[in-house]
Amino acid sequence: MAQLTISDIAKKAGVSKATVSRVLNNNPNVKDETREKVLAIMQAKGYSPSAAARSLSKQTSDTIGVIVPEIDNPFFGRLLRGVIDVMGSYNLSMICCNTDDTISKDLESLDMLNNHRVRGLIYTPATDYSIPQDKLQLKKMLQLIDAPVVQIDRMVSGINADCILFRDEEGVYQATQMLIQAGHKKIGIINATLDQYLARIRQKGFIRAMEEARLPVEERYQFFGNYRMSKAYELAKEMLAMPDRPTAVITCNNNTTLGLLKALHERNETIPESLSCIGLDSIEVLKYTGNNFNFIERDSYAMGREAMELLIKRIAFPDMPKRTIYLDTSVVIHKL
Repeated sequence: MAQLTISDIAKKAGVSKATVSRVLNNNPNVKDETREKVLAIMQAKGYSPSAAARSLSKQTSDTIGVIVPEIDNPFFGRLLRGVIDVMGSYNLSMICCNTDDTISKDLESLDMLNNHRVRGLIYTPATDYSIPQDKLQLKKMLQLIDAPVVQIDRMVSGINADCILFRDEEGVYQATQMLIQAGHKKIGIINATLDQYLARIRQKGFIRAMEEARLPVEERYQFFGNYRMSKAYELAKEMLAMPDRPTAVITCNNNTTLGLLKALHERNETIPESLSCIGLDSIEVLKYTGNNFNFIERDSYAMGREAMELLIKRIAFPDMPKRTIYLDTSVVIHKL
């Protein structure tokens, strides 16, 4: 669908482009009748004057859209800081949307960013979009936005976009190896359901390490929910109540780790005395509490910077080959 321009509005309203600009800028020297006619045309086309005013004449704005699934997760807070620190050098502004890992909010955010004529998009998809109808909606919306896209942390296959990911599989693989080398044979994992891209990648690293060590991957030691603390807490309580429970566990994101820690605290148990754990992503506050927390380090600040720099290059050179960049992880061990 073609973008609406000042010329289009002026032609439909039978006024000059200067008059349309005055309406967009809320200039008082416009007759009420004319103002209402111009605004009615914009409303019929689904455009918000406040959102579009700055960009109608040049088709794009100086605004970058950023969509994240968990705005309250410190991982994404650090990521946004990386984006902002690069963005400031280019006199760009940012609109950030939170989706709570839901498709409906994902598509609503994309629609809103389309109305703001964003110049580019840094995008963490809410889901895998494994249902064809959902993926078709996503593709249509991205085509409508018609701006460069950089997918980060997660990816939807078949999307014409650059992508920046962490080597999550390798990180979980190495962490599981370390637990095995420390003598653990009964190792559990708390993960999201395997219909999610990141959950599958992380599970793959866990299983690979266990199979290489010829240890059984026991179904009863694998817990699947989501990456929210409340669900992880329920799963952790279930695991800790088992008569023959794991001696070590991999938690697959920072909220999952917090859920486990809450369940342990209620039982007056601690890490690693009661249970060895390696979690994915650091938890800043634990550095100051004396907690011997082991974790897979993923530098989300670096990911944010990398994503913004790649988006700037893509805006400047739209025809350059699409890139998928993998960032390394490392495992930080305090005590197993």
